[in-house]
Amino acid sequence: MSIKLHSPSGQGRTNKILVAAKLANLQLELVDTQLNDKNYKVFQEKFPFGKVPVLETQEGNLFESNAILRYIARHSQGLYGKTLYQQGLVDQWLDVTTNELECDVVAATIQIQGQIPSFPTQYQTSLTQITHTLSIVNNQLGNSKYISGESLTVADIALAQSVTVAFTFLLGEQERNKYQNLLKWLNEINSLPEWKAEFGRPRFPKKAFTLIVVIEEQKDKKDKKDKKDKKDKKEKSQEQPKQKEQQEQPKQKEQQEKPKQQKDQTKQQQDQPKQQPKQEEDDDVPKKKETNPLDLLPPSTFNIDDYKRIFFAEKDINKNIETLFSTIDLNGWSLWFVKYNKSENEGKQLILTNNLMKGFINQRLDQNFRKYAFAIHGVYGDEPNLFIRGAWLWRGTEVPKEWKDHIAYDYHEFIKVDVQNEGQKQLFIDYWVKQEEDVSEVEGLKARSLMYFR
Repeated sequence: MSIKLHSPSGQGRTNKILVAAKLANLQLELVDTQLNDKNYKVFQEKFPFGKVPVLETQEGNLFESNAILRYIARHSQGLYGKTLYQQGLVDQWLDVTTNELECDVVAATIQIQGQIPSFPTQYQTSLTQITHTLSIVNNQLGNSKYISGESLTVADIALAQSVTVAFTFLLGEQERNKYQNLLKWLNEINSLPEWKAEFGRPRFPKKAFTLIVVIEEQKDKKDKKDKKDKKDKKEKSQEQPKQKEQQEQPKQKEQQEKPKQQKDQTKQQQDQPKQQPKQEEDDDVPKKKETNPLDLLPPSTFNIDDYKRIFFAEKDINKNIETLFSTIDLNGWSLWFVKYNKSENEGKQLILTNNLMKGFINQRLDQNFRKYAFAIHGVYGDEPNLFIRGAWLWRGTEVPKEWKDHIAYDYHEFIKVDVQNEGQKQLFIDYWVKQEEDVSEVEGLKARSLMYFR
């Protein structure tokens, strides 16, 4: 019986176990296990805790990724340390990775990726704990080549997986450069052939991803202000009859006292030093709106808003594309293929690839760009070889600032469509016309998940 690893392919915990197995020359059979409502009960009958990863051996089953790593490491001469003390250090750093780093990295990353609602306070708490832990790890790596001594162990593999995620999503180049010992060590781990076979090459952004919760907070504040204004307005309307009644009181006394009050007020103003006008709060000062370079382009005969209305009103998709090519002004607009160059460990699962695509488009691309663009973007192919790509129409004839400012701009390929080239034109038509998920094919790849950018 071969040793079987039941775990989702492409997942970080799965990959670090596979890396350790390769380093230990231990043959594992990966059983891609995607738990869902249909198969969970059957899985739980065999593995009562219902958790992945699970290692199925001749002697029995093991769950918990650290326990599996230790089991694999014991098949090697040095992956678990050569002395009892070294093994204690390996256990120590495995626990540190799980309890002091991984839990906070996961908590922060799933907010960045939009898998759960964003909670700024909790996010900042996780980020503070992450940087604190990384500082300790960085100091430790100043004293030894690897985290538990001078030899590579499974503690390095587990730690590198969590650090790689943190450096990919949570820390920008400036923050990462604070940990020079850590960077040197991580580069060595990431360069291992066994590591690259499972994780691919790491891609660290210049700037860290930011939470989009700021927009939601501003919306919440506006909603609260609107509610307060409505409440105040209602209370004011209730007070008006009372105020009217008071105003109808005889005004003789008021008229008699008014000259005296004005005289006293004038004297008081003369006695007081002149005060500077109170400056408005920064929030009340209207900020100058930046001009989008696309607004400075020469006028165009093509109106994208009109075209979008036609596109969604017309049931015949083929007519939509005919309308586009008959009305588009190619001096003021252009057509593009946009393709994401995935790393070796990406595109293995549809749900993860779909989340990645939507995160790129809905969260990381400036949403004001919708005024100047229209696209059909999607996930194409089959697991475990999925691709993110689409066909775009946008203002101008070059790649716009909105894309160049995108955090993953360097990992995208932009191909301008030559409408005089029948092959390119037909490919663009295919992207826009073939929209039936799990049925339509473009470039030999089946459309799995499609979205509009409008």
